[in-house]
Amino acid sequence: MSTAIFTRAIVRQIPDSIADHSEAHVYNEKHGLSPVEPIDLELAREDHAVYTQTLRDLGLDVTVLPADESLPDCPFVEDICVIAGNRALLTRPFSETRRGEAAAVKKVLIDLGLEVHQVDDEDAILEGGNIVFTGHEFFVGDSPISDINPGIEFMRKTFPEYPVHGIPLAEPEYHLKGVICMAAPGVMTVCENDWGFTAWKAIQEKSKFTYEPIWTPDSRIVDDHTCNVIYFNGNLIHCTEEEGPESVKIFAEKLPHLNRVEATVGELANVDSGLTCCSIIF
Repeated sequence: MSTAIFTRAIVRQIPDSIADHSEAHVYNEKHGLSPVEPIDLELAREDHAVYTQTLRDLGLDVTVLPADESLPDCPFVEDICVIAGNRALLTRPFSETRRGEAAAVKKVLIDLGLEVHQVDDEDAILEGGNIVFTGHEFFVGDSPISDINPGIEFMRKTFPEYPVHGIPLAEPEYHLKGVICMAAPGVMTVCENDWGFTAWKAIQEKSKFTYEPIWTPDSRIVDDHTCNVIYFNGNLIHCTEEEGPESVKIFAEKLPHLNRVEATVGELANVDSGLTCCSIIF
């Protein structure tokens, strides 16, 4: 599997507006889910600063974009861009309120010399959190908030050397990285629930490569979405022991050769953020 070395990351600071206007508020209400828990903005910013420093401590050159009060969800930069090698595809998020987030990210990528493409089809819906890149192929979640066919075509045009496969998801899960992430070359964390089982079966059927699954608990209490991990350069960033004690034990047992680092998005979990949501790593 891929042994690409990653050197950079992009993160974005937290606006006050995320507390009351994140798209999580609208989504939870629409789907009859529990209301979004209040966010302690000061604590959220402290958690985010620690997260950012963790990336730096692991050797990445981190660009920190300023918050934009008109873009409540702008800290979730993962959704805005997909990068492989020196090429980037700016996506087209489901919520119109998020589409303005691309401008600041685009400028950084151009300044860094990347070849930048952009989804410009009004029928296409594509978010980075819905895309898993293994180093050899892409998996794209066919979720309730995606329009997968035009989105996949943009992926194929931008990254023609890599196969791109659609993977089914069902409500209320709308990001593939909420059920599957890369945990090491050739190794995937998979959430042990119906969405994880369905996605893993589709990956096995469609993939041109072989992957090993690491199943993480889905208690819907503390271990929810602990499959959401960040892997790069021999490092695995995963949930804290407090957030997912069983998952941390599994990572230690299954991946003893990696430099494992506990991290949290803290307060941002109240608006459905996971670890991968808050950075673009390339």
